[in-house]
This record gives sequence, C-alpha cells and structure tokens, in this order.
Amino acid sequence: MAVLWIVVGCKKDPVDSFPYMKIYDEKEGNKSFLPLSIVKSPVDNGYVILSSFEGWKIQITKIDNEGGFLWNYELPDAYVNAVPSLLIINNELVIVCMDPVGLYTQLLRIDETNHTVIDFSSIEEVLYPTYAHFDGQSLYIQNCPLQSQMMGVHRVNQALDTVEKSGYLNIFTNVDDKVLDHLTNDGKKIPFFLQTTPEKDFVIMNGFYNYSFSTVFLNNNLEFEGVLNGAGFDGGICALQPLGASTFSIARTSNHNLFYAPKVILDPTQIEMATSIVAQGNSELDDEKTVVVKEVTIKGVTYEAFISSTRSNQLLLCIYNENGILVGKKYIGKNIPMVPCDFLQTPEKDILLVLQTKILGSFNRIATVNITKLELEEMLP
Repeated sequence: MAVLWIVVGCKKDPVDSFPYMKIYDEKEGNKSFLPLSIVKSPVDNGYVILSSFEGWKIQITKIDNEGGFLWNYELPDAYVNAVPSLLIINNELVIVCMDPVGLYTQLLRIDETNHTVIDFSSIEEVLYPTYAHFDGQSLYIQNCPLQSQMMGVHRVNQALDTVEKSGYLNIFTNVDDKVLDHLTNDGKKIPFFLQTTPEKDFVIMNGFYNYSFSTVFLNNNLEFEGVLNGAGFDGGICALQPLGASTFSIARTSNHNLFYAPKVILDPTQIEMATSIVAQGNSELDDEKTVVVKEVTIKGVTYEAFISSTRSNQLLLCIYNENGILVGKKYIGKNIPMVPCDFLQTPEKDILLVLQTKILGSFNRIATVNITKLELEEMLP
C-alpha cells in the first residue's frame, strides 16, 4: 500500500495553512474502501484505522503519528461486517463483527505486534450486529436481525462472552433491504449508533423504531423511556454527543437539509419529533453524507466540533463554544470527493481525520487529514 501526499486547499485560508491529505493507495488498484473508525494505539504512538472493502470484508491499517503507513491486514473471509466503532477494552483494541454463515456476533482482538487478529468470543444470540459501544464499564451491542422487524440492544458481561441484559424495540415494518444495503455497503449508510450519557443513567440508541428512524432513550434495564421520532425513514438525528445534565450536541436531517444543534437540553422521558429540536440549517451541507460530532479541547477549553461534507466536495469543520455559539469554521479540500468517517484529537491536540476519497475517478480510498493545534487555535476569535 502506497501513500500519496496531496495538498488540500482550505477555502479563505492562506496558502501556507493548507493541510496535507495522505491517501493510502491500494497497489492492486481495484478495491474500494470505506473507513469506519480510527483510534490511537494503546501500545505506541501510532493509530489504527478500521475499514470495510469489497462490500462487508474487513481491513485494519496501522499508521504512525505523522500519518505514515506502517502495515495493513485484510481479515479472513470468516469475519465480515465490522461495526463502525473500533473499541479499546482493557487496553486492547477490539473489533465487533459477524460470522458470514451463522450471522452471529464475533469479538476479535487486534494483535499489533504480529499484524493479525485473535478471535476470542462468539455471541451467538446477537445476529446482524450494527453498532457497538463501550462506556468504560459495559459493552453494548446493537443489532437488527432480518425478518424480525425488531432492533435489539444487548449489554455483554464483563467476560465479554455472553449477554447479561437485552432490550428490544418494534419496527412494525420490514426494513431488511435497508439493513442489507447498509451491511454490504451497497447503498446509503444508516447512522446507527449507541451512546451512554456521562451519568450512565440512559442508553441512547439510533435505529429503526415504530415505522421510523428514531433516537430512543433506554434506562439501565434497557427498557424504553422516551424517543425522538424521525420523519419516517428519511429524516431524524444522524449524530449525537451527550454532554451531561440532559444536554446534547446534535446533527439532524429534514427535507434534504442538515441542521446543527450544538447545545440543546432534552428530556429523555419525553416522546417528541426530532424535527422539533431547534437547530440551525446550512443548505451547503450534504445531508446524504456522514456527520461526525465530538468534543475537542483548544487552549484548555472544551468545544464541540462538527465535521461534514459540502455539496461542492469540501469538508467543513465547525467549532462551537459551551453556549452553542459558532466561534470558528474551516473548509478543507477543493474539487476532490471527500466523505468524513471519523476523527479524534491527538495527544498533541491536533485533529486527525480519517475519510474516504477518490482521486481521478479511481476506486474509493482511505485518507487522513491532520489539522494542527495551531490551525485550530487560529480558527478562534
């Protein structure tokens, strides 16, 4: 795998602030990749990228702290459908994926020393996993078994080998085609997610529920408490960051537009429409592409960072302060198709973004962009 270096211009930024996009080119040239998640390695100062390719096959890529390629590994065909969240559990990297024959959930440990994975757990009662979340204490797995017209949320025991608690939500209609297209990357990616509030009093599930794509709040017994209903299957919340004290940062879609609510107070026990959340729309943003929302620290102050795609093939980074006020924004790229997939803040306080890109009409590739600490500081007033 070769690394291509490309300067990606930032609209309205001086030339010397252009960040470099590093594209990890596949030497065989005929594989299409979709990055799913990036995390810092727990064993050194590098980073590990989890990706899918050729549908639901799985690859992991290791890069150094400057984005240089170190190694990659294509998992055997016995493991497919990695959920888009690479987890760190007990200081080890864990992939949650699926057996292609039994369709049940498998847990794999990444062995960074030997550039391989170790299959250490099979959870046969959880079919068709769609997301996983580890809150520092418990592992939660979301799934949507075909033909069931239900979504499940499962809390796994500390040994990571069996389910200790499950909750189910009725969809009341068949969504099998949507789920299969999502799992095999043959259509629109569905913004499934699981989160827990900082107080760990609610589990938040984004998925199908009651004839719509909705955000459901569950208690610690994984019982229904409240919901933000989407507008059928074409609108609803697409990204969410719990801030604590019933406060959230949210991105939602409606009528083919993307809206941001960087600070909103919600009652998790209410039944409401997601469109009732007061939010700011931006017509230049592409509501069909992934949105990533996370907390970042700049000059010792916590902000909310939103990264999304524009309709003109750029990325837009927006920074909001604790009052939900936009304090800085940065355009990344120009005339190069880019889709944000995940990002993290490095120990140096840079933002390391992993994205999917395409150069000169080639197959989709994995790429990273590093936005430095200085560039972030210069975004602020």
